[in-house]
Amino acid sequence: MSLNPDHLLTFTRVAALGSLSAAATELNLTQPAVSAQMKLLTQAVGEPLLTRHRHGVTLTPAGAGLLPHARTLTRSLYAAQDYLNELRGLDSGTLNVAASSTIAAAILPGVLAAFHAAHPRVTIQVRQGNTREVLAALQAAQAEVALIEGPPGTPGPDWTAAPFGQDELILVAPPDTPAAPPPDLNHLPLIWRERGSGTREVAEAALARAGLNPPILLELPGTEAVKEAVIQGLGAAFLPELRVRRELRAGLLVRLPLTLPGLRRPLTRVTPHPDGQSRAARAFLTLLEQRP
Repeated sequence: MSLNPDHLLTFTRVAALGSLSAAATELNLTQPAVSAQMKLLTQAVGEPLLTRHRHGVTLTPAGAGLLPHARTLTRSLYAAQDYLNELRGLDSGTLNVAASSTIAAAILPGVLAAFHAAHPRVTIQVRQGNTREVLAALQAAQAEVALIEGPPGTPGPDWTAAPFGQDELILVAPPDTPAAPPPDLNHLPLIWRERGSGTREVAEAALARAGLNPPILLELPGTEAVKEAVIQGLGAAFLPELRVRRELRAGLLVRLPLTLPGLRRPLTRVTPHPDGQSRAARAFLTLLEQRP
């Protein structure tokens, strides 16, 4: 007969209180139920564990030897219960988020600030990359929430995707660019993000649908590098409107007039199905949806 953990937990209370009836009262059990558990535990051990007398019970040598192990089990169970209570109250745990650069810079800080204010003891870990890298982090279980610009393609049977906003790509140029009619995109050298970038994929698809093929002047990794190259006068670029608002207001960039369908894109969250999400992830997603 194998040891029953519940019987060991009851045994620790019987030993501590020195009474079957007192243990039954504390554990909200009947005395016959406690007696039955002690009988089964004794059979499993193969040695008497308790000696009965008129004032209660005392431990036999076998019972005294078993008691430290039963106490260790009890402490571990209570520690596990405390940990579960902390998780339910989000007093501990980790939130792992992967986000593409535009979302990481323009949207994520505000949502994470609200999350941290509500759950200050939850550790927050953020990965940033292009769309391909962010989805790879999700598939490798390095993040449980992926935030990307544009549609995710086919996320797979284990994932669910949903929009949570939208952004628009705009064509920006150096601040000394003279006001002019819409540019001739077939002859306008452009600065591009690296391949795998959602920004680049959306812009290339819109240009292709319009039958346009502008020359590539330069490829740079990351939105900040492209933006700085434009500010320094190297050329024009398609950049997310969310990422250049400050520069446009400050006069560091100018927006070129352009009418080109397909430059609006959804902001998409990709996550495991709800039954596979942690409480921290669910709380974060609620704040993401509630943001202004």
